Amino acid sequence: MIGIIKSSLPDARNLSAIEALNAAAQLGLKGLLFNSLYDLSPNLDPSEMQTVRAEADRLDLFISASLGVVNPALPFRGEKIAEAGAGDMEAGVRRLVSLAADIGIHDLFFVIGMIEERFSETVTWQVQRDAVAALILRCAPLLRERGSKLLIKTHEEITTAEIVALVETVGPDLLGVAYDPVNVLCRLEDPVEAARRVAPFAVQVHYDDAIVRFEDRGIRRFLSPAGEGAIDWEAILALMPKANVWIEMHSGQFAMPVFDPAWLRLQPGIALNEYASVLAMAVKFGGREMPWDQTRPTDRLPQAYRNLLK
Repeated sequence: MIGIIKSSLPDARNLSAIEALNAAAQLGLKGLLFNSLYDLSPNLDPSEMQTVRAEADRLDLFISASLGVVNPALPFRGEKIAEAGAGDMEAGVRRLVSLAADIGIHDLFFVIGMIEERFSETVTWQVQRDAVAALILRCAPLLRERGSKLLIKTHEEITTAEIVALVETVGPDLLGVAYDPVNVLCRLEDPVEAARRVAPFAVQVHYDDAIVRFEDRGIRRFLSPAGEGAIDWEAILALMPKANVWIEMHSGQFAMPVFDPAWLRLQPGIALNEYASVLAMAVKFGGREMPWDQTRPTDRLPQAYRNLLK
């Protein structure tokens, strides 16, 4: 199944859920992933959500959604989830899981936070990950009853080794992986090697491309049109052939001070061979000027369509 995340559609902010479904169908795609269940209904009205489900069925589209940020240790990051639970994050997760299951959405992906969460001096990264695991385990009876699973996304703040550890802690029946290879570059992981680690648990993959380029104190990730970057999509998709593929046009350009000993000491899990692989990508790109406008991610969509739908 090849689909698209709603926010990656042209003029996505101005599209209603019904309009977004029709836009995805007109592009020849087979699915739409909503960035939030609030995209289906701003008030989480079950009847409005059923209307969206009915339109997806009419168009023969698979639909899914994101929960957003799930981090009980830093609840300010997940305000919309807590809002769904009358101020309580766990209650919000439970409500959203049930609402999604009622319209046939059983895989909900989430992230733990943003890149700065990894380096928080007030709440340690380990405490944050432990809090996520504990919340999922408390929700286990509901998840099993509804036939649902949460998917943790490979995001800028987390390594794939940490993700695998979380899956093993809570169990793969409760937690799977949404693999987003352009993000693992930010943790100095080789995208194919990272894919090997998470492949047994991968339910979906997020399709985009990226390069890394040297700058004064290290390297920075930039986004590129599909096929022009450093992501070996042929190898990755071969490792997870049953995963749903979601086109997602990213926009963040993240700096990594890869020559700073203090920064490296904060990440003892970096593998030397993968560190070298990521730096080799920067060497390959060289000192060229950035040829792609990073402020216009949807400009990269036509190439993504061509590569995936050929």
